[in-house]
Amino acid sequence: MRAQHTVAIVLAAGRSSRMGTPKPLIRISGRPLLELTLDAISRSDVAEVVVVLGHEADLVRKEVFFGDARVVVNPDYAQGLSTSIRAGVRAAGAAAAYLFVLADEPFVSPTTYDAILHAWRPHGPRLVIPIYRGLRGNPVLVDASLVSEMETLSGDTGFRALFPAHAGDIRTVDVDDPGILVDLDHPDQLSALEEGIKSGRPMKETLARLVGNDPERRP
Repeated sequence: MRAQHTVAIVLAAGRSSRMGTPKPLIRISGRPLLELTLDAISRSDVAEVVVVLGHEADLVRKEVFFGDARVVVNPDYAQGLSTSIRAGVRAAGAAAAYLFVLADEPFVSPTTYDAILHAWRPHGPRLVIPIYRGLRGNPVLVDASLVSEMETLSGDTGFRALFPAHAGDIRTVDVDDPGILVDLDHPDQLSALEEGIKSGRPMKETLARLVGNDPERRP
């Protein structure tokens, strides 16, 4: 069943300064990273997708197949993540909830997207967050009732700034998916991923190793 009132907003506007090259265009098994992210979403119950571009937007448009996703360019992307969140919500228009997807997390499974979508209900939790082995990850679903608060975010502040004020409105979903924690920020992560793929190691095991080797992701 399609989630008719939830719009996925894929945030793909950043400079990718730590990676040294536009992350949406990094190729994994021959395909651009952003394209892998969009493919996974397309195999879920998400009904509509908006992609927010910024840095190297024209190049990304040329290199990535967007399918049915709508594309919006955020001219203010250099001012931080908050500007892309606002640009995405405004482009999406009226919806009951918004699923914020980080473009550099291409290994979130379609079943995880569905688990998050179906954990939300109108007049229920206003924030839904996936958890893998006790660690919070992405994507995060935000109820439309929090749009006015998202409009107040500034700089590089993300929607996680909403969590403290809405601790009682959060529903967590346990998923067996290390992909919710793997955002590709550094060349060494990409090298480890490519090594795992070449070795024939199961992707889930490779991703779990990446999580285990990331000091920011350890419990």
